[in-house]
Amino acid sequence: MRAIVMTGYGAGDVLKMVEMPRPVPGAGEALVRIRASAVNPADGKWRAGMFEGMVPLTFPHVLGYDVAGEVEGGEGFAPGTRVFGMLDPISKGGYAEYVAAPASLFAVVPGDLDFATIPTAALTGTQLANELPLGRGSTVLVTGAAGAVGRFAVHAAKQRGATVVAAVRAAARAQARALGADEVVALGEEPWRGAPFDHVLDTVGGDVVGALCLHLKSGGRILTAATTPITTPGLAAQPQFFAVRADAALLRKLGEAVARGDVPVAIAKVLSLAAAAEGQALTDRGGLGGKVVLVP
Repeated sequence: MRAIVMTGYGAGDVLKMVEMPRPVPGAGEALVRIRASAVNPADGKWRAGMFEGMVPLTFPHVLGYDVAGEVEGGEGFAPGTRVFGMLDPISKGGYAEYVAAPASLFAVVPGDLDFATIPTAALTGTQLANELPLGRGSTVLVTGAAGAVGRFAVHAAKQRGATVVAAVRAAARAQARALGADEVVALGEEPWRGAPFDHVLDTVGGDVVGALCLHLKSGGRILTAATTPITTPGLAAQPQFFAVRADAALLRKLGEAVARGDVPVAIAKVLSLAAAAEGQALTDRGGLGGKVVLVP
């Protein structure tokens, strides 16, 4: 099969197309023919070596968390079943034509849609919100609320009855409102003059977020999925990093919510697998308004 491998840490030129043996599923694994894989911001960070000190990789290494495709063998699903899922964040393997992974990571695709774009973002945003005691009468700040992760955090918080304040770029105000935010503040462009927040769900990081976190109530929590630390002094709580967990049952429900139109998901660009370096460069620059998808 064809796959894009990292030959080492570095810039986009360390990504190479190679021929590799088709994986053989082990016990409890499904063999999936990948029809689409999403490029996530973390992909470029793995490539650049940001996580080397915590989880050093061995090379060649196949990146890619999020895939959609058809089951061709193994266990858990009948051949031909269309599935989507988030692969193990350490072993990955999505930038390829096939992957063998635990069947427990995959959910059946609802309807006729493709869902390579949503697993990591949907699970991260939803699990972030579900970590907090949100409900009617509570107010939560969601930074990057119009982004791939933030929109699912907004959806989950609203499902639980919380009031959501969205912190987004000024150009994304209307989009944040359409996603369900009750109030919107332009991130880094204006101060917050409203009531204090009970909790903060962060997908952006940095001191621009820290300035808003100064409005956190005593006893509240700051959960962040961003790799840029929040170092602002004087916060009522220390930011806690949140790591996403695989959850196929939750993923199935989130796929159904997307299929119903409850959470709009945008694809910014579809590229061939061979253009993975371009896809990462586009994702690294940001501001796409949607995900980059790679098609083998």
